[in-house]
Amino acid sequence: MNGESAVRMQNETGTDHEVKVRFQNVSKHYGDVEVVHDVSFDIREGDFVSLVGPSGCGKTTMMNMLAGFVKPNSGEVLLEGKPVEGPGPDRGVMFQEYGVFPWLTVEKNIRFGLDLAIKRHIPKAERRQITEKYMSLMRLSDFRHAWPKNLSGGMRQRLALARAYAANPHFLLMDEPFGALDAQTRSDMHELLHQILQAERKTALLITHSVDEAIYLSSRVIVISARPSRIVESIDIPFGFPRDKSLLDSREFIDLRIHLREQVMKQYAEQQALR
Repeated sequence: MNGESAVRMQNETGTDHEVKVRFQNVSKHYGDVEVVHDVSFDIREGDFVSLVGPSGCGKTTMMNMLAGFVKPNSGEVLLEGKPVEGPGPDRGVMFQEYGVFPWLTVEKNIRFGLDLAIKRHIPKAERRQITEKYMSLMRLSDFRHAWPKNLSGGMRQRLALARAYAANPHFLLMDEPFGALDAQTRSDMHELLHQILQAERKTALLITHSVDEAIYLSSRVIVISARPSRIVESIDIPFGFPRDKSLLDSREFIDLRIHLREQVMKQYAEQQALR
């Protein structure tokens, strides 16, 4: 890579008071297949961290452990200093598949999390205000009575993002949420996500196969090895926020892209050799 100024390697963990999530010597296997091996890293308050690596290397398994869908066989996943025991309203999850309820309108999809018993302490007028806010942010106000089947792919993902944020999670987990979108819609979603992250200051974890997406959206990118998952490299992204698309043509961005792609392709070759 050209010059150390393009990246700052993250070798130390954050102090305990600023750590939101900690993977501590985490391993996971399914039967005889080890998927994650002795992984340790921290996610600090306000971080946007992306995991990049070959398909099938264990990235989604790590996210699922943080979401509380599965448990590690050894080690701990800590959220705000406490072991993750299961799913909770403090984590919002977005998947590549459009995670919306087809039997609810746009407005009711966004309001769904707010109407659950755990949120009933929020006055009805305030729930309505929150719903309106996220419909407006995601440019869905004109489609409040529409069914998901009548929306484009990009609109369904905007709806999924609005629903996740409306429930006010402390942490947003995203597993390839823009992978099925065309390039223009994907770029539009990046800008919307930037806007909402700047407004809400949420901590986030993104799984993606796009190096450009990882660099553009993230404060830190972690390269994951071929299976079983290990951390190959953790890089603090040197670009401040807010960002715009002119960044993608900068020399520093291009150098970082080349470096990360080389790392990912090396791990991809190793993953292919396992099959």
